[in-house]
Amino acid sequence: MTIGENLLKLRKAQGMSQEELAEKMNLSRQTISLWENDQTLPTIENLVLLKEIFGVQIDKIVCESEEEPKYNADSLDTLCGALAYAIGINPPALAAAKNAELSNYIDKVFDGQRADRVIMYNPDAVAEWIYKKYPEYLSSVKANTDVEIYLSAVMPSVTPVCFGTMYTGAQPAVHGIQAYEKPVIKIDTIFDRLIAAGKRVALITYGKCSLSRIYLEREIDYYHFDEGGIDAVNAKAMEIILQDEHDFIVIYNGNYDSVMHKCGPESAKALAELRVNNQIFGIISNLIKSHWKHHNTLVGFAMDHGCHEIDGGCGSHGLDMPEDINIVHLYKGYPKEK
Repeated sequence: MTIGENLLKLRKAQGMSQEELAEKMNLSRQTISLWENDQTLPTIENLVLLKEIFGVQIDKIVCESEEEPKYNADSLDTLCGALAYAIGINPPALAAAKNAELSNYIDKVFDGQRADRVIMYNPDAVAEWIYKKYPEYLSSVKANTDVEIYLSAVMPSVTPVCFGTMYTGAQPAVHGIQAYEKPVIKIDTIFDRLIAAGKRVALITYGKCSLSRIYLEREIDYYHFDEGGIDAVNAKAMEIILQDEHDFIVIYNGNYDSVMHKCGPESAKALAELRVNNQIFGIISNLIKSHWKHHNTLVGFAMDHGCHEIDGGCGSHGLDMPEDINIVHLYKGYPKEK
């Protein structure tokens, strides 16, 4: 790809018009147009400013790529239908077709029956490339799951957009969140379908996370913690598992994402948070094995999107690139004891 093609792709990935980019750079729109049509080239000073605006290395702007980025074939929008299928309810009205690989696994592990419990452990920004590069930090997740489901997140690859798709099964233009904004989603969701089917839902969140806001105004048991962070979330999750009163439980842990932004995806501090996710998922899995023997239970380790490193040793996401788009969900079905 040429410099102009790279600039066009980066600008559109940010949802930015030529006028908006020109204003940020104190240039004319015509200058941006000339660059994108490869009629003129940015100066070194302009390249430095462009990399800061887009949050990428300069080589993402100037280097030619012989191959198009490779993305996972299945979209994140296929997950919701598979989760509905797993627990035996109708999918949301606008959900994409269910993910075939996960649905086939559900048929196999439950011998044609359905789950009566689903737990979704939602870490934030754990990319497929992180999962593959640092398996030792997710050893317990790997040991307590059976199947890997490779998915492509949606654009822009930011948390409210992707979690909006995860639990509606709809693309961003349909569910209505197309930027880092947190309005309440108004279309049909898996939570609405669960409630209509008489199921009880728990949503466990903390801080200013997207999941605590975009699915409000429903008959969900909301457990939100302004203080205590993931420790409060995980303690409540374990309590709810032991109480055994909810059919569908969503647990949000955004600790890796928070540290990754400040220190970088591969920093010691970020990887330590990944290890925390690993440990908590292992504890949750053990609780299910010991206390939910009378249930068919599906458990997922299911992130929203990936991440990449930017200048200054920090991390970011939101771009149309494999590092941000490619994710891998891991699932385990626990059949009830006969």
